[in-house]
Amino acid sequence: MSQSLGHVTVAAPVLLALVRAALRETPGVVRLAHAPSVQGETPVFAGPGAAIAIGATGVHVTCAIVVARGARLAQVAATAQAAVATALRELAGVDVAAVDVSIADVAAIEKTRDHG
Repeated sequence: MSQSLGHVTVAAPVLLALVRAALRETPGVVRLAHAPSVQGETPVFAGPGAAIAIGATGVHVTCAIVVARGARLAQVAATAQAAVATALRELAGVDVAAVDVSIADVAAIEKTRDHG
């Protein structure tokens, strides 16, 4: 039987780094877009491609990505949502309330640098 030894806190910038890494590794994502706006919540931390707010039901992530031309937009967005949620749950142990993905643009080129 395991016993709790105390609390573990993961800083918001670390959570944002996990989100951004998950987005960059998602097939079809060319780059991260500018920091998205979060409606109805104040972000705890925001940067290129993502904003994070922590609420009573868990972390709410808002993402903005640029997708490769020819990619199935809904499929890329769904894959990005799953990747972000999995990264936060498995690597940081946080509850994920929602992952909203906004496709900011469609690009004709392969991987490039993101903003930031």
